[in-house]
Amino acid sequence: MENVLSIIEDDAISRRTGLAVKRRRETAGLSLRDLAGRSGVSASMISDIERGAKSPTVATLVRLAGALGVGAAVLLEDAAAAVRRIHVIRAGEGERGSGASAWERLGPAGPGSRIEFVRHVIPGGAVLGPSPAHAAGTVEHMHVVRGRVRVTVGDEVAEMAAGDSCSCLTDVPHGVANPGRGEAEIYVVLERG
Repeated sequence: MENVLSIIEDDAISRRTGLAVKRRRETAGLSLRDLAGRSGVSASMISDIERGAKSPTVATLVRLAGALGVGAAVLLEDAAAAVRRIHVIRAGEGERGSGASAWERLGPAGPGSRIEFVRHVIPGGAVLGPSPAHAAGTVEHMHVVRGRVRVTVGDEVAEMAAGDSCSCLTDVPHGVANPGRGEAEIYVVLERG
């Protein structure tokens, strides 16, 4: 009986580790082939790992983690977090970035999740995009907290002000501009198709 429980636990760890690799790969916008090229691990092996069909060796996990720009411990922590029912990011702990806007990922997406929750603060006159098309069926839900923004999806344009919300099919190039002088702040929930 102990051996059976050990096998079940090993399978669960393999599945959670695979989901952690897949989540990090998708968040980075990498295809299986992209990750294979960066890591030196075959695309078919990565697919097997992501599905939980194979358990990665330590060396393979280190190579995948390096190609994803994280330490192997991060993938293992992501896998361990998959068993929790509540995932919390405390204030200031969300992944942050900058560019045309300062952004912060507000919600931890669970393993295999296709949802992202992001806050953008867009300086006056700044333009985000054009961003490349997402997978078919991808929807971005946006709420303007302050300021004004111009949302462009394909050849459609919407002018939005504080308090306005929209949902956009973003399987075409798209972007957001702040035509004003002051900052604009938006919240975006991205549902990947």
